[in-house]
Amino acid sequence: MTLVWFTAGVVLAGLLGVYLPWSAWLLPAGLGCLALGLGLMGLKRWPAARRVLFGAAALVWLVGYGAVMEAPAQAMEYRTLRLEGVVTQWPEETDYGVRVPVKAGEEGGRKVPTLFYGDERLAGLRPGDKLSSVAYCTPADKVRGRESLYYPAKGVLLKAKGYGEAAVTPGPAFSLRYAPAILAGKIRQEISRLYPPEEAGFLCALLTGEKAGLDEGTQNHLNRVGLGHVVVVSGLHVSCLVGFLTLFLDPKKKGSLAALLVVLALFCLMTGSGPGTVRATILCALALVAPRLGRDYHPLTGLCFALLVLLAVNPYAVANAGLQFSFLATLGILLFGRRWSRGWLEKLPKAWRRWAKPLVGVAAISLGAMVFTVPLSALYFGRFSLLAPLSNLLTAWSVTLAFVGGAASVAVGAVCPPLGQGLAALVGLPIRFFLWYAEKASRLSLAAVELGQGYYALWALFVYGLVVLYLLAPGKGKRPILPVCAGVATLCLSALLTAQTAAREDLALTVLDVGQGQSIVVQSAGVRALIDCGGSLDPGDRAATYLQSQGRSTLDLLILTHFHEDHAGGVPELLDRVKVGAIAMPDIDRDSPLRQAIEAKAAQQGIPIYSITENTRAELGQAQLTLYRPVESGKDSNEKCLSVLCAKDGWETLITGDMPAEEETLLAAREDLPHAEVLVAGHHGSKYATGEKLLAAVTPESVVISVGYNSYGHPAPETLARIQEAGAEVYRTDWHGGVTVRAP
Repeated sequence: MTLVWFTAGVVLAGLLGVYLPWSAWLLPAGLGCLALGLGLMGLKRWPAARRVLFGAAALVWLVGYGAVMEAPAQAMEYRTLRLEGVVTQWPEETDYGVRVPVKAGEEGGRKVPTLFYGDERLAGLRPGDKLSSVAYCTPADKVRGRESLYYPAKGVLLKAKGYGEAAVTPGPAFSLRYAPAILAGKIRQEISRLYPPEEAGFLCALLTGEKAGLDEGTQNHLNRVGLGHVVVVSGLHVSCLVGFLTLFLDPKKKGSLAALLVVLALFCLMTGSGPGTVRATILCALALVAPRLGRDYHPLTGLCFALLVLLAVNPYAVANAGLQFSFLATLGILLFGRRWSRGWLEKLPKAWRRWAKPLVGVAAISLGAMVFTVPLSALYFGRFSLLAPLSNLLTAWSVTLAFVGGAASVAVGAVCPPLGQGLAALVGLPIRFFLWYAEKASRLSLAAVELGQGYYALWALFVYGLVVLYLLAPGKGKRPILPVCAGVATLCLSALLTAQTAAREDLALTVLDVGQGQSIVVQSAGVRALIDCGGSLDPGDRAATYLQSQGRSTLDLLILTHFHEDHAGGVPELLDRVKVGAIAMPDIDRDSPLRQAIEAKAAQQGIPIYSITENTRAELGQAQLTLYRPVESGKDSNEKCLSVLCAKDGWETLITGDMPAEEETLLAAREDLPHAEVLVAGHHGSKYATGEKLLAAVTPESVVISVGYNSYGHPAPETLARIQEAGAEVYRTDWHGGVTVRAP
């Protein structure tokens, strides 16, 4: 337990040091903890407290890391300079070119981990190549304009935007340092040659940790059903690798043990040395080496050692979400999963145990991993998967076959292509099953729930209370059947109450937080419509999950104001997840690829489409929707978009899409718009929308702005000033999250 308490002190100090904004206290606090720990050395009491204090002295290392690593990066921030570096990983495609991980700095200066952004001409770079370019450097601790530890937690300290043509010097034909990264690239190329695109994308993620080949919809499906961990290289993959290799290599023999350790280290480096991979590699290595040294292997001690190694390399890794999920999942498995597995097997007849052991083990491990990760998932994502234990139980076999078979097909294909293609055809079967299951299961209404919606947060607190009481209850023969039944019953009750609450709404609108975009749920008496589905934050997934958390995977009406990505980009995924009754949209942009994709998917699913060329009134439960035809003078999509009025007994909300102020004026003159209690600001608060004439015409009491991080300056100060002058309150999704308004 000595290492456990010490690690607890390190983690606590790291969390405080990384998350608290003021850093002047770090050095004195670290030295103080060290001094206090030394002062308690002579006392026999409080050994745990003494070890925690020694661990907390890691604050001193946090200061040292800042001086050694961060200071050189800070010296280059907000400067345009000649940057020189070495490519450390393969380039990644972006919307505007490529992003290249490099270790770079000024000539003669210290090199730091950097993300270099350049044009598509750099797509051919490979690890080991040297790069020289004029670049503007910015801190890596900002994502979408906000302070974030995302990149520092991954060890990236600087971002650089290249200008002009970069000078590239090819690296050596073979470099031991970059051989793992180059090998990973070769494996991905071979996978792409052997497998169809969808299967190749999954297998690349499974074998090398590269998820670029997985489309956003597939990743959302996996996360929703609790299988997202499969495409993040970690303990599952290392266990499969070691299990397969030990069929041929006996770890009791020195040569075989050395070979196993080399392959483990190579796999870890090849897949990017993520926290989960490093943790699993260290634990497996310790488990293999301990018997050779005549020592007992203690998994909890090994887990602590692995965590200390990662934090010694980068103390900011304590803020890495991948590290947090990986270690907390493993901790839950060690503390509960293995014990539950043994206990459940003992309750089965002896004749069943041999066959039931794999199934019981998967179920217990999955539930054990969720004990600590569910609260973390709720903190980061506001949701968690209810289907995760069942998903892991049903797909574990396919993942194992895909991993082992995929690796074998790549190796065989490199030597004998025809034989590799034949093996790939067989391996494609479990891959297709896995992807098929994820897609179909994600359509289930309660596959995952949003804790911020309905009564699910109360249910989660209740379940955790049951778990605590069960663990603290005395006695060895405790039966879990009662708390399990109580948890299931209260889940059903929570879902029923959430659905009934939504069904009783006279008229409610929820402006979802989809980043820079718009997606608005309108519901009345259990009938639901969605106005637009686009944005920068997984709009299709967010809209579908919101609707499904109410207990139904159906949507009565989808209304699209126009076909820009920030208003309709999430529709294809939405249609995959939710059964839509009908689609209403303007008859514009017939050549738009997005419109054509939506129409094709709607035709495939038999969804009727209504083109709005005249004002159209639709009943929505106890409310009424008025779809105003586009203003005829408009020329582009924004000017020709639909407007929607939602009304119930004299209470109205007006939505104008991206309509500019000039067209707003024409709309107000043409339609004699009523007073609206709520106005959804046009074009995300652009200075060219939500004009004075519209504000004067509808005199809103509240204005909701659907907006996220953007480079357009939305919402514009001019727009905010106009709204303030009109006397309306402002609610913004980038500040308040999803905004719900209800008719009285």
